[in-house]
Amino acid sequence: QALEAVKRPKQWSAARPMSLQPDVLWAQRSDYIYVTIDLKDVQDMSVSLEADNVAFSGKVGGDLYKCDLKWFRPIKKEESKWSHKRLIEFCLKKETEEEWPRLREEKVKVQWIKVDWKRWQDSDDEAEAAPFDTSGMGDMNFGDMDGDEFDSDDEELPDLDPGAAVGDAGDKESPEEAKGEGPKTTQKDNELESID
Repeated sequence: QALEAVKRPKQWSAARPMSLQPDVLWAQRSDYIYVTIDLKDVQDMSVSLEADNVAFSGKVGGDLYKCDLKWFRPIKKEESKWSHKRLIEFCLKKETEEEWPRLREEKVKVQWIKVDWKRWQDSDDEAEAAPFDTSGMGDMNFGDMDGDEFDSDDEELPDLDPGAAVGDAGDKESPEEAKGEGPKTTQKDNELESID
């Protein structure tokens, strides 16, 4: 019997986990928390944000990711913003202005929650700290996650300078040069030439 057990390989559970845990980055000011769920190109996304927690799920490359966080202190959902253009980002208004020692209510440290050093500001520097950049973020309407939000590609572009034409070589010509009258010189150009 013992020999038989040695010959038979142990059955390892090859089952993949039901869901994966995404990395979460965070930074704060006295009045806001900035949270990033570090996933790109998320499909089948579901987000539920409440005053005391957030629940996220979505698929990336066929893998299901889930994240459930209970905040250290409550936030004001109606005064918060979010975006899911590139990454999933939240700018959350704290219910009370205070520094949080951690993001989650639980004191246990986990590897998947990390400080967002690009956005972090020490409390000593708080007076000089710029507010978080929330341009391009929408309100907390999670019902429409398919992209009716502002997209920087939709911005109106300024008109080109009508006085400048681009030549065959890609160089800019003045209207006089385009007509074959030669370059237009100014008093400043003449002064520069006389210095040489």
